[in-house]
Amino acid sequence: MDKLEVIKRFILVSDTGSFTKAADLIGVPKSAISASISQLEKHLNVRLLHRSTRKLTLTETGERYLDSCKQLIFDFDRLEHQIQSETQTISGVIRVDMPSRFMSTIVLPRLNEWYERYPETQVELSATDFRINPIEESVDFIIRVGELSSSDLIARPLGAVQMVNCVSKHYIQTYGTPTNLESLSNHMMIHYAVGSKAIPCEFEYVEKETVKVVQMNYKLAVNSTDAYLHGCLNGMGIVQIPKQGVRDYLLKGDLVEILPEYTCAAMPVSILYASRKHMPQRVLYFMDWVCENFKASLSQD
Repeated sequence: MDKLEVIKRFILVSDTGSFTKAADLIGVPKSAISASISQLEKHLNVRLLHRSTRKLTLTETGERYLDSCKQLIFDFDRLEHQIQSETQTISGVIRVDMPSRFMSTIVLPRLNEWYERYPETQVELSATDFRINPIEESVDFIIRVGELSSSDLIARPLGAVQMVNCVSKHYIQTYGTPTNLESLSNHMMIHYAVGSKAIPCEFEYVEKETVKVVQMNYKLAVNSTDAYLHGCLNGMGIVQIPKQGVRDYLLKGDLVEILPEYTCAAMPVSILYASRKHMPQRVLYFMDWVCENFKASLSQD
């Protein structure tokens, strides 16, 4: 069996957490999937999966290998599309869903550059800050910030954004500046709560590589990243937010960084899509363009 097929099977097993589910998706026996993974581990001389009666989970090495495999398959498919479509004009509609702040800070300010390259395309953007199904919503791909839950979607990692704790000048005038973790009991956060599940309002930080939290009070809860930012600008509480999205507000003094020694972990950013099969060239190009601009924004920090 060729290496590319083995790698694809490893990705399927990792994404589904099951030999059986992976086998069902491509219509082969479960034993064939299990044998492929065993061959791959033997070839690499490492263990990629923890096997138990309940669920398959990735080892630390397996997690690193999975990210590289997904990027390899994506690059291979993109090259294949590129060669097949070199003489085709890039045109048509591209539909993408993303968080509202990602749209307003990364995509919209540079969208004219895209149209200069590909004037015969139309881009339809929707701003959703919760998980959607790209097939049900008829979008080509979605962009999400944060840790991903397991799903049948294919993930392309873009990088990670550094986080910052912020309040507005108005908030400081009213409530003062928190100077340590103990003083947070006298302050409020803006609660970012997506979906109907009850999620506690917490100030999160990393100490000695361990995630810790402080339970917080709040008066305002929101479910969009734009509302989260503007609630902070209007003095409604503390936010923990990607630094690249508030860089200008910090420079102008509209927002003030607090407790820099207690920041939460960097948040991963990913592109998610349902399938590489028959993906139009325009969509692949737009993915690359988004990735290019996101990485350019990171370099400004």
